[in-house]
Amino acid sequence: MRRFALRVDQLPAWAFVLGAIAVFGAARASRMFALLHQSRGGMELAGLVTLGVFLGVLIFAVRRRQCSAWQSTVHIMGSLVGGNALGIVLVWPFIPESYSLSLVPMVRDTVWAGALMAGLSLPLGIGMLWLSRRYGSHSGVTERRYRVVREVRRRVASPSSQPDAEGTRDST
Repeated sequence: MRRFALRVDQLPAWAFVLGAIAVFGAARASRMFALLHQSRGGMELAGLVTLGVFLGVLIFAVRRRQCSAWQSTVHIMGSLVGGNALGIVLVWPFIPESYSLSLVPMVRDTVWAGALMAGLSLPLGIGMLWLSRRYGSHSGVTERRYRVVREVRRRVASPSSQPDAEGTRDST
């Protein structure tokens, strides 16, 4: 799992976004397919898978520190909007003719609604991503960042005239 995470961290931005669109689109298509066939259990399972994929994309975006917070937020929101549109396109051949729906207006409305939602929630997403990168948690994912923040706080708290004997040692 660690190798997979390291490979995803090193992907260029376009590959990360396209991969997220593909995975999220497949999860959304499975949910819409279950909805189309009126399978309650399938809809619940696909909803959980969609949530898991969303959280996975979010976690990997937080880990990708070579991109700024606003770029990562745009990557996440773009992949969600693109994934929703891809899900509609993937399930489209299975929709019965009796529904009399048109693909182009449906995808267009989905993209416009997603873009509007992404645009309105962009400041909140950027702020939350910046905070998660800045302060992080005590987990192994953000362990290094936590040590850096702790060391800065220790230097600020200790008087500059006296060297801190404890600060010179590595406390891992």
